[in-house]
Amino acid sequence: MAEKKKRQVGLFGGSFNPPHVCHALATLWARQVAGLDEVWWIPTYKHAFGKDLASFDDRLEMCERALRGLDGASVLDVERELGGESRTIDTARHLLSMHDDVDLHLIIGTDILAEVHLWKNWEGLMELVGLVVVGRSGHEATEASGVKVELSLPAVSSTRVRAAFESDAPDERAFLESWVSAGVLEYARARGLYR
Repeated sequence: MAEKKKRQVGLFGGSFNPPHVCHALATLWARQVAGLDEVWWIPTYKHAFGKDLASFDDRLEMCERALRGLDGASVLDVERELGGESRTIDTARHLLSMHDDVDLHLIIGTDILAEVHLWKNWEGLMELVGLVVVGRSGHEATEASGVKVELSLPAVSSTRVRAAFESDAPDERAFLESWVSAGVLEYARARGLYR
């Protein structure tokens, strides 16, 4: 009997503070072009580098709203279950212990490549998961990284989105309406987030 093929699952972790359209575009690309069967968004519970974040429940809800209409993508609250500082290697080990029918692939942007030396046991993580790198405009991968990048997303970041929320200028409202899904925008405004 032939061995059952494992599902190819992308782990897309991050603060998602808040999630924006480029997160969804990266997810769609990973599913349709990079050949992943599913993508699991994993919001950070407690940021390892001490970043100030909206509440975990708010970010979880915004992630759910951001993924509406995207097949094969879901949100996991696994880092809340694990508790403490969120470390990707711990999350990956836990998920692999729970799902023996998957191969995991870490989805990261080229902006993160410069930070992996700060991660807990990056080399050990690379032994557990594959790597799917999404280009970010303004953060090109260097030849030294040895990473091939086929897609480069616009220079939209959660930092830029938060700044737009703080402004009442018409061009900033237009930016939000272009780069944040309607469901996320509605929720964040109703909750008074990022003001």
